[in-house]
Amino acid sequence: MRISAVNSTYNAAPAFQAKIIDGHAHLGEWGNNYYGIDKLDKFVKSPIDVNVNGVKTQDTIEKMVISSAFVINNHGNNADELTGNEAMLKMIKGRKEYIPIAVCQPNKTGGNTSKIEELFNKHPKVFKGLKFHPTALPLDNDADLLKAYEPYIKFAEKKKLPCFFHCQGGQADAWRIYEIAQKAPDVPVILGHAGSIANNETANRENAIKVFEDALKTKKANIYVDLSWVDWNNDGFPSKNQPDVKRILKIASDNKGLDKVVFGTDAPLGCFGEWESPDFNNKTCYSDTVSNLKKTIAEMFGKDAKKVTQKVFYDNANKLYSNPLQRNLKKYGLAAAGLVVAAGIVTGIACKGGENSNIDPKHISHHRRK
Repeated sequence: MRISAVNSTYNAAPAFQAKIIDGHAHLGEWGNNYYGIDKLDKFVKSPIDVNVNGVKTQDTIEKMVISSAFVINNHGNNADELTGNEAMLKMIKGRKEYIPIAVCQPNKTGGNTSKIEELFNKHPKVFKGLKFHPTALPLDNDADLLKAYEPYIKFAEKKKLPCFFHCQGGQADAWRIYEIAQKAPDVPVILGHAGSIANNETANRENAIKVFEDALKTKKANIYVDLSWVDWNNDGFPSKNQPDVKRILKIASDNKGLDKVVFGTDAPLGCFGEWESPDFNNKTCYSDTVSNLKKTIAEMFGKDAKKVTQKVFYDNANKLYSNPLQRNLKKYGLAAAGLVVAAGIVTGIACKGGENSNIDPKHISHHRRK
């Protein structure tokens, strides 16, 4: 798909009313803060005001992809892979609006996936992917990175699961993640934040963009990018001109990779939760984020904007986190509708497993915000 010239008169498709999947959200504890389900419920299934070049609509956050902050907790007393992920299941109680992915701790296990395997055996079909946070959960020795992570990505390959990586610098550098991803080149690997530039580490973003482009061209790995926090504070809060988002979309378009860009926010962190103030509220920040990204897509893609918007905000995540049978049917173009329906029924029943956890998430850590 070629990028169309900017068309200032184009004002119909970019703000089309649609469902949205937020591909990056959290529940549990992070630092001194405790994030309950109420922090995300304020967005899910409720209207989000959108304004693109004067065209106003209301979109719906249909689903959120969530991971357990209990397992990542940066106070050092985080729960293990089994306990912390089950605590998140207890919080969502099988609700279909939330798509759980299991947080992994290669830094603690050294590559022993037994607890993650136990988690998936206890809750089959519930978790739709794996989550890694090498920045908050670093290994003691950089040289052990591949050894510790390879068993997990092989597990993902076996289970046909996507892997979401917090992508920043150090052990979370995009090139290191790329090396891991190449051990299972068919596994979808998402670069969270498209290389976070926290602390003004702009090299992280450059590395992530280069890895994304290289993977699209060489097919060495199946790399995706997540747009959460990309360009924030570049020229406003959130950014209006979005130079890095435009670079990512341009590279994706030029290399037939627009199905590998995923919308996300990192809710309920930052202005999507903890930063609410008298000057702005969380839903306003969410609305502005959606509006500005839609405006960027409209300016870049003209008459194709609606199609691209649908991919970035919904279709790409929906395909990533669907069950393996559905993904295979889509991949091979099969129209076995009955099989898909049957698989969905089985998955829905399995999701109920989260309700049976006996773990109280509020008792996971002693550092809960009072």
